[in-house]
Amino acid sequence: MRQPLLLLAATTLLLAQSGGPVFTDSRQLPRDYKPPTPVKPAEPAIVGAADIPWTQVQPGLRRKVYFNDRLTLAVLEFTRSAPDDKPVSLHYHVHDQTTYVLEGRILAVVDGKQKEIGAGGVFIAPSNKHHGVRLLTDKVVLLDAFTPTREDFRP
Repeated sequence: MRQPLLLLAATTLLLAQSGGPVFTDSRQLPRDYKPPTPVKPAEPAIVGAADIPWTQVQPGLRRKVYFNDRLTLAVLEFTRSAPDDKPVSLHYHVHDQTTYVLEGRILAVVDGKQKEIGAGGVFIAPSNKHHGVRLLTDKVVLLDAFTPTREDFRP
């Protein structure tokens, strides 16, 4: 019962009211609260695990994405064939992001801070804060929550 409550608490921390692309440059922008587009109303839904197919994003990464009118949930499954000790590749976007580790271990980097976390761990990346992860295990499963909705994740 603690993990669902932690996930709910972490998800409620998402506050930004804007949307947009993902960037990898080194700019340090303020949080963005402007609505990007009108909110698309969501219909009530109950979705089974098999109802949404996995999408192969790139080799070693697949995801399932679920949409609400103001929130996007994405389950990401990473697999690696060898350890990686390259610097963490950072990016940022106008969406607030909360990531919950379901399985495996990662090195999470947010706004210059870093910490190793495993299942049950969370990192929070507010709008426009540089962040990224390094896989520390061969399989990692993450649950990402974004607000506003990640329109760029829609099929």
